[in-house]
Amino acid sequence: MISDTPPLGRAERRARTRAAILDAARTVFGDCGYQGTTIRAVAGRADVDPALVMQHFGSKEALFIAAAEIELGVDAALPGPIDDLGERLLHHLLERLEVAPEATMSMLRSMLTHDQAAEAVRTAMINKEANPLADMIIGDDTELRSRLVASMMIGLIVARYLLKIPGVAEAPAERLIPLFGPCLQRLITPADPGTAPGEPRDTA
Repeated sequence: MISDTPPLGRAERRARTRAAILDAARTVFGDCGYQGTTIRAVAGRADVDPALVMQHFGSKEALFIAAAEIELGVDAALPGPIDDLGERLLHHLLERLEVAPEATMSMLRSMLTHDQAAEAVRTAMINKEANPLADMIIGDDTELRSRLVASMMIGLIVARYLLKIPGVAEAPAERLIPLFGPCLQRLITPADPGTAPGEPRDTA
């Protein structure tokens, strides 16, 4: 019986092979760590020839960099009222991570021990080409405060998903958001316009 499905083009076959290799790499890197991972192991997991892995990525380091890319899409949470941006950022982050595949969690764990994984997390949390969050923040030190917001969210990732601190790890997202969101919001919108967090308020 002749199939009605047209054969895949070269570009599509190449894209599918690359995606299969990346999926396999995330799993193997997560299970074995950077040092314990080999190109041959990744190729076996992806069911391709090791030469294809090298053809697509060139080296284990380059493969790790590509596999370590983490899409958290924090910038997607920025549109909307600034007064609830802290909770909105937190909701968006938790929503992504609660359903993240184990491979993503493995890459997050790697950020504590591997520079490339750490860079991947920084890139996922902070837009290097522009800083739209800093543009939205009210008051002084907007760049620093936007980085502090990112730092607090990374701290929550470590506590909840990596260290699994009791209470924090088990708490439902609906409970964490109203508790932790206002802490982020305090950095985004100071109590008094033009007053950065930590500065004394003018009570005169």
